[in-house]
Amino acid sequence: MAGLARLHGSGRRGPEWLQAPTARIHPRAVAHAVVGLWAAGGDRDWLRPLLLLFLCKQLLLVALFGAFTGHDEVDHYWYIARIGAGDGLGVVGEVTLPPETRPYRGYVADYPNNAEVIQPPLYHAVLAPLWRVLHGGAIDRLFVLRLFSVALGLGVVWIAYLTAKMLFPESPFLRAGVPLFVAFQPQLSFEAAIVNHDILVIALFSLLMYVLLKGLGSGFSTRREIAVGLVTAAGLWTKLSFGLAIPVIVLAVVWTWWDNRRRWGDAVWALHWLVGSLFLTVAVPLLLISPWFLRSFWLYGDPTGSQRLRQIQEFGNSASTYQEMFTTPAFWRERLEDFWGNYGWRNIPYDAGFSQVIWVVWGLAVALGVFLVAREILARPFGWPPLLSRNQVRGMTVVATSVGMLAFGVLYVGTIQFTQSRFIFPAMIGVALISLLGIDRFLPPRARPVATPVLLAVLMVFNVVALVRFVIPFYYGPGGGGVLLP
Repeated sequence: MAGLARLHGSGRRGPEWLQAPTARIHPRAVAHAVVGLWAAGGDRDWLRPLLLLFLCKQLLLVALFGAFTGHDEVDHYWYIARIGAGDGLGVVGEVTLPPETRPYRGYVADYPNNAEVIQPPLYHAVLAPLWRVLHGGAIDRLFVLRLFSVALGLGVVWIAYLTAKMLFPESPFLRAGVPLFVAFQPQLSFEAAIVNHDILVIALFSLLMYVLLKGLGSGFSTRREIAVGLVTAAGLWTKLSFGLAIPVIVLAVVWTWWDNRRRWGDAVWALHWLVGSLFLTVAVPLLLISPWFLRSFWLYGDPTGSQRLRQIQEFGNSASTYQEMFTTPAFWRERLEDFWGNYGWRNIPYDAGFSQVIWVVWGLAVALGVFLVAREILARPFGWPPLLSRNQVRGMTVVATSVGMLAFGVLYVGTIQFTQSRFIFPAMIGVALISLLGIDRFLPPRARPVATPVLLAVLMVFNVVALVRFVIPFYYGPGGGGVLLP
């Protein structure tokens, strides 16, 4: 807590390159990015304890959540086991789960089939060697594999700090508040404590956004463009929904090109740069994922395999149209519930009163962000001083676009099967920025020294109440009904 208090006294302005996108990157900024969390400067007094607290919390959750009660955890584990045993990738409808999974059939959408083999295999191939060297039964191996998710979750919290520091170096509240929001968002913590490829998607998307924002601020070098392409390819080989990042990539690259085209002078050279950048950042990852598209088209009749999922009764029967989703109040209520709660494949919902408190508090925070956008739009006509720099406006526009694309992904999945809010989780850092930016800009000066400790206290109380009132009784109350279904 003392570290958090000292944070608000630092208040240093950011490096020059954040104010002028055409300038060179300061060597110290590069050094900090390379060294990582141990070179976090004056923020390390609170960043290290936060990462340690997150690690301890996640280890507790790994042990707390019943085996195979995470969403699709049964399918993902046996997809890893299948590759680890050398049995190949498999085809949806032909790969069945072993008899030992029967007690967990309530957590499988298409039991006894493994529907997750329709997914690209990067996450599963990475964990397959670890599965091979582990001893013991499926449950023992499962809990060890969950530690990989914990490590990825730590990486996401660290990237959240680096992203907030890059965009808002002058704001102690955002530098601390964004990683706090991410670290204590209960459903992201759930993702980072179970075996599921979503946590790798979240980590890769967070890394991609950080690199894009760096490029937007200081330019896209060839090395940075290659990094964007490789991260995007890895994301696509983890989950095809990562393709929703491609419009965001195009926006960042084209915007950077537009701002620099006059400086280059030669229109032909400027166009050459744009084409080359888009090739490395967009075309290369699409080429790298093309073998999987071809395989899916050959097996299922379309490049993504979505048509095959629609044929599965449990999936197809729950699909809706965009109009049905938009006009159904229950749909939006369920999305809010999914975002903050509904652990264990929706078997552990919050009660109505607890959910309403969450919605009111979060709704007010988001409303301040919307008000900030309206105020910035009106600032120039009315002669008001802007509350955001030009680079911050550009950065937040790209961030908001990424959140919007993944929100569309939530709706799109709903046209194939039952949808869930977790499909927006790869943009969790963006959600945190949008949720906290309005508070930061309209916070009275007198309240600033206590803002971050208050946010930490609110989030910790929220997590403790969620665990004590809902999660622990479900798993360890009378009957322990969450561990094995009857």
